[in-house]
Amino acid sequence: MKVILLPFNSRFFIYLYDMLSSVNKVTIVGTIGEKIEFRHLENGGSICRFSVSTKDVFIEKSTGEKKQLTDWHTVTSWGEQAKEVYKSIKKDFSIYIEAKLKARTWLSKEGVTHKGYELFLENYLLISTQNIKLEDFSTYSNDGVPISPGPLSGFEQSDLDELPF
Repeated sequence: MKVILLPFNSRFFIYLYDMLSSVNKVTIVGTIGEKIEFRHLENGGSICRFSVSTKDVFIEKSTGEKKQLTDWHTVTSWGEQAKEVYKSIKKDFSIYIEAKLKARTWLSKEGVTHKGYELFLENYLLISTQNIKLEDFSTYSNDGVPISPGPLSGFEQSDLDELPF
């Protein structure tokens, strides 16, 4: 346990320092790749593994040419979250991910040891607009006239009179 000397005696600040002295959190926004795997494990658990691409765009100084680098990240989810993720994600969806970074080592069939990193999913949010029609959210009709909101359904006038504003 790390201890920091404070001008006053406070266990809270010692706890806070110890808690924040190591953080393993990765946040990425990217595009889901083609390979999405789901398996039931022998112990009754579930695992979902998929890939997410992120892009880095830059201009090469020597030529002035715009370049793009794509990195692929392996994301793993476990248990009930794995089932939920597998049902909701699809190739080419945009996704926001919060995860823990884990180093992995594995042995190939040829006997070669490989090292890599994997993201263990904590939270995610699908942000894809692939299947959303903008017309569904429009406040204007096709002729450019604003659409008037319809009457409130399921409410009585007395319910509205009780609102505090």
